[in-house]
Amino acid sequence: MKRTTGWGVSLCALALMAVAGCGTSTAPANNAGGTSTGAGSNNQEKTTAIGINATVDSNAQPGDGKIVVGVDNTYPPMEYMDPTDPTKLVGFDIDLGDALGQVLHKQVIWKPTAWDGIQTGLLSKKYDVIISSMNDTPDRRKTIDFIDYMNFGQAIVVKKGNQGNIQSINDLKGKNVGVEISTTSEDALKKTGGVNIKEYNSFPDAFQDLANDRLDAAVVDEVVARYYINLQPDKYQMAGQPFESEPVGIGIRKDETQLEKDLKDALDQIKADGTYDKIYTYWFGKE
Repeated sequence: MKRTTGWGVSLCALALMAVAGCGTSTAPANNAGGTSTGAGSNNQEKTTAIGINATVDSNAQPGDGKIVVGVDNTYPPMEYMDPTDPTKLVGFDIDLGDALGQVLHKQVIWKPTAWDGIQTGLLSKKYDVIISSMNDTPDRRKTIDFIDYMNFGQAIVVKKGNQGNIQSINDLKGKNVGVEISTTSEDALKKTGGVNIKEYNSFPDAFQDLANDRLDAAVVDEVVARYYINLQPDKYQMAGQPFESEPVGIGIRKDETQLEKDLKDALDQIKADGTYDKIYTYWFGKE
């Protein structure tokens, strides 16, 4: 996902994919990357894959024995406040960070931070690291380092069965395709050309239209596609392979060489012992 700004999420949008009867979402579309909105299966919001309840403290300061993490907590399914309990921070990144802390025997404290100031906060030492779906880009690497833990790009979602036999972005030419307004998903379709683009303020509305045959496909961040498909595998499937893939990583100051090494080693450990796969499968289903 190509995140550059934060954005709001309505509870109605969160519930739309799991239950019928919710009205049209009005969640604003003000992030510059493919949007992510999710809901829990069987009307229950997901919480944690590893049995750790995240510690949230807006006033936390870095110190010995703990890792303070800057996070924009408005980006489901990666990091967001549980609608059924607004005090609870949940998401893939949250489980990942807490698992790393467990390996390092350090308490992880999550410090909610607005996206537009999250990198500045890291450089001014308001927290130790950023774990918040941040793309590892050459421009960002000029000022901070990254520990990459995931790669994903844009994905095409179609109705189960893929009656249109869509396999790539070029197959979308002449098709009605839903996309959230002002996102890199929309940019990709515009570059392709010949696609009948239908813009939405939030992706739950696009998925609803796809289910009701008003769209041939929708283009969304891969991470969101996998999350939605995992929630409703009887309705949706991914068409072809994701495209425009980019790495996502933990942001860390360049002078934190020991912490960077420790986190890299911890990441290697949770990948080797199956914890990473457990978290991934819990939030997105199997590859």
